Amino acid sequence: MTDRIFPLLPQDPQLLDLFRLFPHAVQPLLDYHDRLLRDESPLTVGEREPIAAHVPCLNACDFCHGAHIIAASVHGLDEGLFAAMRADAQGRLSMLGLARDAIIEDRIVAHYQPKVDLRSGRLDGFEALLRWNHPSKGLQTPNTIAAAFQDGALAAEISDRMIQSVISDMRRWTDAGIHFGHVAVNAAAAEFKSGNFAEKLLNELRQANLPTSCLQLEVTETVFLGRGAEHVENTLRALSKEGIQIALDDFGTGYASLSHLNNFPVNVIKVDRSFIRKLETSDRDAAIVRAVIKLGRSLNIKIVAEGIETQRQAEFLRKHRCHSGQGYLFGKAVPAAVVPSLVATWGKTHVAA
Repeated sequence: MTDRIFPLLPQDPQLLDLFRLFPHAVQPLLDYHDRLLRDESPLTVGEREPIAAHVPCLNACDFCHGAHIIAASVHGLDEGLFAAMRADAQGRLSMLGLARDAIIEDRIVAHYQPKVDLRSGRLDGFEALLRWNHPSKGLQTPNTIAAAFQDGALAAEISDRMIQSVISDMRRWTDAGIHFGHVAVNAAAAEFKSGNFAEKLLNELRQANLPTSCLQLEVTETVFLGRGAEHVENTLRALSKEGIQIALDDFGTGYASLSHLNNFPVNVIKVDRSFIRKLETSDRDAAIVRAVIKLGRSLNIKIVAEGIETQRQAEFLRKHRCHSGQGYLFGKAVPAAVVPSLVATWGKTHVAA
């Protein structure tokens, strides 16, 4: 596709170099078909504002005009700034390559962080957190392939692998008689664009002979935005109708709208760790957390606090009747093989914090 675009661009070496370093941004951004260039996500240059962001449809002439604007922004950049942009682009490209290799070589794994009933201290369930194995550096966290989550196709593939891994682990635990409660797993916004995500997920659970109650689906506000948003309500309602609980993740950090709580079948609100971290030092953050807990209880929505690391944070949340929590205070994420022993010893080694 870039070969078709380059002839439209001014023959500036730096500009062409910039576009060659950004194929991961250009290709998801534009779909060249029947002389139409459709937008999927904003193209940015360094830390500048998105270029031609969220434009529904561009023809070749419009794109050529936009390319000249980009060229104008590139002219005048000093070498140091351009070198920094080049390094940033190369870093992102490296992340995309690592993510693709991890998918192809089946090196994506789920680790499980315990979720705890704050009142009783009992184990409530787990959240599946993505990890991947680097061939030489070992176990890695998602931030090492962060660019992949901005690529729709890669994000959907990673999400698929995670869900498959979680279903496989739950089947093994069930066969071993392990009462793990439920597992919450995140679904990428890209998953909802196909329109058949609910059918596919329910079919995978049926094939594994697992009840829908053992799975909780976490979504962020990004699923309600952009292309494919028209599928979201039908998908979530279909899953909810079959017994899968829906959790709204990172609540309050993005484009959260109270209308989402009315328009979609939300069973759980997850309070982002950024609010929990400042509970002891910020009256404003403490007030926000209290308000979210009160809102959830008024709407009969369960509240889960993320990132609990201290006893005082746990005490604050328990005092204000937050339902559940997770964080290093209760335990880090562990491999699937460790979950059976964790479940078996929980009541003996863990009490309400």
